[in-house]
Amino acid sequence: MDSLPRYQELVSLDHAHLMHPQHHPSDHQEPLVFERGEGAILWDVQGTRYIDGLSCLWNVNAGHGRRELAEAAARQMEQLAFVNSYAGSSNPPAITLAARVAALAQDSLNTVFFTTGGGESNDTAFKTARFYWALKGRPEKTKIISRINGYHGTTMGATWATELPAFHPRFGPPAPGFLHVPAMDPDALRETIEREGAETVAAIIAEPVQGAGGVYPPPEDYFPRVRRICDDYDVLFIADEVITGFGRLGTFWGLQQWDVVPDMVSFAKGITSGYMPLGGVIFSDEIRNTIYGQPPSVKWMHAFTYSAHAACCAVAHANLDVIEREGLVERAARMAPRLHTRLAGLRDDSFIKEVRGLGMMAGIELKPGAVEGGAGAVIAGLRQRGVFTRYRGDTICLAPPLVIKEEELDELCDAVISTIRDLAAR
Repeated sequence: MDSLPRYQELVSLDHAHLMHPQHHPSDHQEPLVFERGEGAILWDVQGTRYIDGLSCLWNVNAGHGRRELAEAAARQMEQLAFVNSYAGSSNPPAITLAARVAALAQDSLNTVFFTTGGGESNDTAFKTARFYWALKGRPEKTKIISRINGYHGTTMGATWATELPAFHPRFGPPAPGFLHVPAMDPDALRETIEREGAETVAAIIAEPVQGAGGVYPPPEDYFPRVRRICDDYDVLFIADEVITGFGRLGTFWGLQQWDVVPDMVSFAKGITSGYMPLGGVIFSDEIRNTIYGQPPSVKWMHAFTYSAHAACCAVAHANLDVIEREGLVERAARMAPRLHTRLAGLRDDSFIKEVRGLGMMAGIELKPGAVEGGAGAVIAGLRQRGVFTRYRGDTICLAPPLVIKEEELDELCDAVISTIRDLAAR
């Protein structure tokens, strides 16, 4: 079949039967239909080549086309694809992966619960924070504080921790007990805790770098101050490392940039580089010991069918092998200055509001109205130049696979710069 008729047939079926995340038909008239990938490059069903400018959805850290990850899944599925991991049964890949993730985590973070994605991970963290305080005899500590412009998923609980207004309308009343504070203002966090009463606040959740909200790194002293505030008021600190974990910032965990240890870490995406759906939460010893120290009648009644899925865990092992063998965390640290240096020239352009980022994450924010059609027009222009990425508001977001080659990174940056400048000149 010729590529165009095949594309048209697939799109017709897609329109008829497949609902997509964040769906509206007007955004999906001529979708890209990808067929294969290798490293930082994707090809669609018509054979057009694209640089993957966002690791697809911040997750394909090890790059596309990794045969060893596919083979790890196949081997595990041939032996044992799935067994439930509720209390009373387990499987070797999940056991050894939990131990491996714990060894990679900081200090007293030693116990892992597996989910299938970031939203599930954050909902798990919220429920566990409330459960923990109830066990400590403080059941009134239920409020969860998140930050304006933060993204934590779109499950029922995570939707209301996500403080991006587009995700809220027409989904009914907000879940109770969720509060929001300015993103980079620790004083506002302290004031909110004092206003609400520390005796009612269970936890704060924060991304080391706000990703889907538009790539906002924090001031250098921000997270050390957040940690102190949590300690001062007996509030748990949940680090949402769904995007920043597994090397994205040039350290294995994002919070290692500031030598800060949270009470819980939610993760997903980079643990399998997107090859299988897997996420999880890492709990501190204090939380684990409190939960484990209860009588049999007091159980942590939280569960997902596919928690600790054997094949997903096997792929995660293979992915961690790639990250370690190829030094991808160190490579991210080495490549990040190249990314930011190449983009820095845009700062002098009159149509640019800000160029920002950290590690292998960057955001280029346009001044409102400076480019006709805004960031959406830039994304469309990039697609024509063979770059696949996303935007939020007036910000073009970049987070390429950690395996991207130097010349590919240069090509990506050149395409972004020339596309923005060409559109701004019209």
